[in-house]
Amino acid sequence: MTDNVMCNPISYEQELIDAIPVPMFFMDVEGAFIGSNQAFNSFIGKSDAEVREMGVYQLLSGNNVFRHEEIDRILLINGSIQPFEEEAIGAHSKRYFVRYRKALVHDVKGHVTGIVTTIVDLTDLREVEDALMASESQKKAILDGFPGVLALFDNNLSAIWVNDAGRRTGGKSIGKPCHDIICKSTHHCRDCAVTQSVQTGEVEVAVRAIDSTSGGVEQFFEVIGTPVKNAQGEVENVIVIARNITKRFELEKQLRQTQKMEAVGTLAGGIAHDFNNMLTPIMGYSEIIKLRMSQNGFDDELISEYLGEIFKAGKRAKNLVEQILTFSRSSEQKESRQYLHPIINEVLRLMRSTLPSTIEIDQDIDKTCGPVSIDAVQIQQILINLCTNSSEAIGQEHGKLTVSLKKGALQDDTEEEWLELTVSDSGCGMKQELLERVFDPYFTTKEKGRGTGLGLSLVHSIITNHGGHISVATEKNIGSTFRIFLPVSKEATRFDQVLTVSNEPLEEEKRVILVDDDAQVVQVTSELLKSIGYQVNAFTSPVAALEKFQENPETYDLLLTDLTMPRLTGVELCNMVKVVRPELPVILFTGYSESLDNVVVSDSCIDEYCLKPLSLVELSQTVGRLIGRDQENIN
Repeated sequence: MTDNVMCNPISYEQELIDAIPVPMFFMDVEGAFIGSNQAFNSFIGKSDAEVREMGVYQLLSGNNVFRHEEIDRILLINGSIQPFEEEAIGAHSKRYFVRYRKALVHDVKGHVTGIVTTIVDLTDLREVEDALMASESQKKAILDGFPGVLALFDNNLSAIWVNDAGRRTGGKSIGKPCHDIICKSTHHCRDCAVTQSVQTGEVEVAVRAIDSTSGGVEQFFEVIGTPVKNAQGEVENVIVIARNITKRFELEKQLRQTQKMEAVGTLAGGIAHDFNNMLTPIMGYSEIIKLRMSQNGFDDELISEYLGEIFKAGKRAKNLVEQILTFSRSSEQKESRQYLHPIINEVLRLMRSTLPSTIEIDQDIDKTCGPVSIDAVQIQQILINLCTNSSEAIGQEHGKLTVSLKKGALQDDTEEEWLELTVSDSGCGMKQELLERVFDPYFTTKEKGRGTGLGLSLVHSIITNHGGHISVATEKNIGSTFRIFLPVSKEATRFDQVLTVSNEPLEEEKRVILVDDDAQVVQVTSELLKSIGYQVNAFTSPVAALEKFQENPETYDLLLTDLTMPRLTGVELCNMVKVVRPELPVILFTGYSESLDNVVVSDSCIDEYCLKPLSLVELSQTVGRLIGRDQENIN
């Protein structure tokens, strides 16, 4: 066998070449294909004869034959050439990414006889590299896309790696300490989460308050330090996450304020019911005494004046309770037709007790102005914000705040009726360049901690949401004037109907069944009704009232009942009465207005509803109107 091999060296060489698993082929110095090994034949999917006929470079590179021929020419001139990588076409037109290596072939005398080319398939390796690169890109995108600072520090608190947010915050961050990157401070923070994480080997969390470089606005950051330990359990690095949680702080602050206002609202609601019940006899008896004095010919102007002041004080107390309920109420604001002059008067009365005595308040209110469709609280917010803004513009100096209401007009709208509400002051005014930003959220010229910059933005939002317009004129050291235009409401509402004055005379023989669990309210309301000519059957128990009514239901012309009572609520009583007498007019009254909002508005068994304490005029108009309406229905 050995003799055969030695006698056929070419066969021996071919077998040796075929045993090499790497595809390889040979070219002579003229560029003609000489042969290849079996690995190349398998790779290309062709025999040597087919390769020779079709052209090796044509098979491998398609239209890129010239490149290989040029590389071979350079190799023959220089004697060597660097490996190169490119795409190659294999069997069944499959494409591979390969590395070509080329070397000269010499004969025994050292003459160049050809070129040998080897092919290493890098396709799998390239796919792995591509996958790794994609993975690295994804990781980088995730880390750099993190909205806060994400960084890796050594145990000396020097930065090793920092994401984009950290680089934006700390500039060239590598090697910088954590306090320089996160807090922009020259010294270590007290209770630093990073330092504590190195010391304890545990995850540590801290919150840092940082003054922003823009305008001195305080920002809050949550800093989390997570230790990275070696095999011995020693902390080598710390992963640090720092997130801006200022917005969360603000939301938590707002939540606390909302919860506080809800608590105040709950407390105010309970107080309001009892307080208005107490006001009922105070206001009612003052009117009864005044009426009895007139009926008995007792004319004392001073006593009449005293009684009038008692009644006015009670009415102001009633309005004050409603103000507290309105501001603390957590329910959604509800639009209704509002006449602005009583709201303006009430707000200015409250503002007088809060503004410095050096500020004179002047008002010019046209009480003939029509109503607007808006929530009363929002009008109050507008006035309070504008008046407060004017007060702060005046400061501690002597000055004047002027509020006016009149019928207005817009140049571009001749069909709509408008109201013009103006708030002006003699304060410091504003620079003209600030006017463009005066209604922007969070814009403020006040010192840090003295304002949120939301007051005028809120005013602008309320006005525009109700189809209105607001403008401001200002002059430095002269003052500012805010002009608000709101469209007059033309739509009638139930509220307007309740306040409509009835001119119908009261009937002498009409009987009212009165129900309230508060004995004082029953007594004074009964006296008021009797004083204007009604017969009254009064009860402090709704169950007793229902039983009496059921004995002779046709006797009664109207039911006047409280809402909140033990054993039977006013609404339940009304429903039971309406089963027997569907046409019987019903008035529901209560000391807590939100109870009406939640219960009565949608209840069809109620004809009218009103708030305690009721004045004699309100009681007379409401009862007289309903009994008159009922009389018309009967006839």
